[in-house]
Amino acid sequence: MDPGSLVMLVVVMGIFYFMLVRPQKKRLAEHKKLVSSLVPGDEVVTIGGVYGFVNRVDDDMVWLEVSEGVEVRCTKQAVSRRIEEFAEEPEEAVEAEIVEPSEADPT
Repeated sequence: MDPGSLVMLVVVMGIFYFMLVRPQKKRLAEHKKLVSSLVPGDEVVTIGGVYGFVNRVDDDMVWLEVSEGVEVRCTKQAVSRRIEEFAEEPEEAVEAEIVEPSEADPT
């Protein structure tokens, strides 16, 4: 194997690490931090798309209230993200102005 091929192989491996492996490790660490910080009252979304409020947290289970009086038990790993409340009121939606076509316009 010539030195040029070896250098190219090392460069490709470095690109692979920085483009795929490192970001995945970062996402896993962030998810682990999220799962370990769950407390009752948090609003979360599961990986299945179910929204709910955390009622109880055990070692590896979490009970979500998805509707008044309806609890769902799931694993902590199934929690995808925490819903953050807005710190301030969102801006009011801008209403689009409706323009009536003129009678002179043939289109």
